[in-house]
Amino acid sequence: MAAVVENIWGWLLNQKVAIEKYSKTVSDADKTRSYSCKEELFNITQPHITVDHRGMDGDGLEVVTMGTNSGHGEEEEAEPMHRKSRKRKRKRTTDLNSGETAAMEYHNQIRTKLIQAHTAFLSLGRANGLFEDSSDDVVPVGKPVPDWGPGNCLAELCDLARLTEDEKPLVLSQGIPSEESRDIFNRLVVVDSDQSIVQCMLGSQYLLPPRSSFLMSDITRMEPLIQGGMKYHLIVMDPPWENKSVKRGKKYESLSAWQLFQLPVPSLAAPGCLVVTWVTNRQQHMRFVRERLYPHWSVEPVAEWHWLKVTRIGEPVFPMDSPHKKPYETIILGRFKDQLEGPGSPPLCDVPKHKVICSVPCVIHSRKPQLDEVLQKYLPPSPICLELFARSLQPSWTSWGNEVIKFQHLDFFNEDQVEKS
Repeated sequence: MAAVVENIWGWLLNQKVAIEKYSKTVSDADKTRSYSCKEELFNITQPHITVDHRGMDGDGLEVVTMGTNSGHGEEEEAEPMHRKSRKRKRKRTTDLNSGETAAMEYHNQIRTKLIQAHTAFLSLGRANGLFEDSSDDVVPVGKPVPDWGPGNCLAELCDLARLTEDEKPLVLSQGIPSEESRDIFNRLVVVDSDQSIVQCMLGSQYLLPPRSSFLMSDITRMEPLIQGGMKYHLIVMDPPWENKSVKRGKKYESLSAWQLFQLPVPSLAAPGCLVVTWVTNRQQHMRFVRERLYPHWSVEPVAEWHWLKVTRIGEPVFPMDSPHKKPYETIILGRFKDQLEGPGSPPLCDVPKHKVICSVPCVIHSRKPQLDEVLQKYLPPSPICLELFARSLQPSWTSWGNEVIKFQHLDFFNEDQVEKS
């Protein structure tokens, strides 16, 4: 099954297949282990919320039905399966505030394109076996993987970690015993292997993709990325934006928009670097990225794409016009303007103003789809890529964040087979 299928509207992704591209590992000289991503991580079978087709009941109240997914949405958890309920919310009588008005206007501008793209993706997904034909075809696969306990401590451990006296990168490779690695904070860790490896770190086993590297630190300790002198052709970031849901659920520590100015993007970007930022649907955050953050970094906004989140049968996880949550998120793309066309460098392909990325989201909060195959045509050959605020690793990428290896923990994988050589 393909990880990425393209049409004129954009790309249909299978994140599970993308993850499994690197899940073969060599643990020692005479044994090959094969791992697969746990099925329940992407077992979203029904929308998180459905709205009565009339929008109101007989009393003039809006009717909202909570879905029975095993997963949850990007900002709100769905009701557990044993708590299926119908909730009523009184129709709002006050006027929309300025932020809500701006969000509605933005939604009205893009909704037609998203609906057309979704229609095309339904046919494409069914033809390529990426969507089930109906909910009757979806077989439950068990309980979702919870937010794994030790992984939630990584950010706290970063805060407590001492600054390492050894500024040299920590190199990990295959064919050697998997020894305990403790000094992994605030220093660059490099996987020197053409195959994935399993490494014991912080008392747990992690699956590390080939040729990946990572820096686990907070935003004040990013010097190892800069000191290496590496310049990146692609920088992808998913900042922990402030919002009410995050504060209420305490899922992770958020950063104010102004703290993002500290990111050393100009020091890390190669000429013409493509900078890609995931943004919540708050217009305040979108305007900040376009009008303040990107200009501060000498990045010119060139496109706005959208990630459309669907169930395993291809239904949007929220109704397209839901006043509560939208089934999409925004991605703002820009080009680093410093020496945009260097001497002898080939011209870069123009980035389309609008594309749609469609996929089944992970049931665990804030895990975004991988964009490497989607963006490759807009980058130079053999690009050097960096992800900021990462929670997982990718082959041949550098990743930074205070939970950067969270989703590499073996709890998120099944060991399928053992082959002796």
